[in-house]
Amino acid sequence: MTMAGTRGGTKSAREMQDLLRPPGPLGRLAARFGHLLLPRGAVDWRRHLRTYEVADARGIADDLFRRSFGHDPPAEPRHFVLVSFPAPDDDAPHPRVVAYVHQRALGEVYLCGGMCVDERAYRQFPRWLFQAVKSEGGLATIVTRDSMAMLGESPASFGHVGEPRARQADLRTGFVDTGIEHLMVFWRREISQAEKRRLIEKVAAHGAF
Repeated sequence: MTMAGTRGGTKSAREMQDLLRPPGPLGRLAARFGHLLLPRGAVDWRRHLRTYEVADARGIADDLFRRSFGHDPPAEPRHFVLVSFPAPDDDAPHPRVVAYVHQRALGEVYLCGGMCVDERAYRQFPRWLFQAVKSEGGLATIVTRDSMAMLGESPASFGHVGEPRARQADLRTGFVDTGIEHLMVFWRREISQAEKRRLIEKVAAHGAF
């Protein structure tokens, strides 16, 4: 599998169904009381929010995507989902997808889009987890930032951003303006200014996405 902070392949629909299956009695006990076995201060929000790359968003994030955009998610890769695993005092009974983002290859760079969040998740988080997510910039920032870490050797990912809240999430992720209206970029590694200009012009010529 591919998960934020790990190496591996893309998760299949079958693997994601297993991951999102409601836990049995032992799983529910572990989710509710497992933190009590950890040293003080060891409870980490990353135990409860993990980003995965999936082969197909259909059946996994399609409901979330439709609520946000009114149509199905894109069919072409690459798809990234942020999964919330129940934390102590979490009102949610089982793991669920709480955010999604899409990264489409355009030559050596990616086009980032389709970012959406299940806002209901914030109300279900216990207060400590809500505060931790807020300090990280929010669910949209987390899933987008995690997806950036999984793009291999690509030098950049671009976003076409017009909605103010999406722009703020992208700024928190690390995107910067390109000088072209609505076009932002996340530079994943150091490249020359000339190469940056070439890539910006290439994506600008591609048009809105």
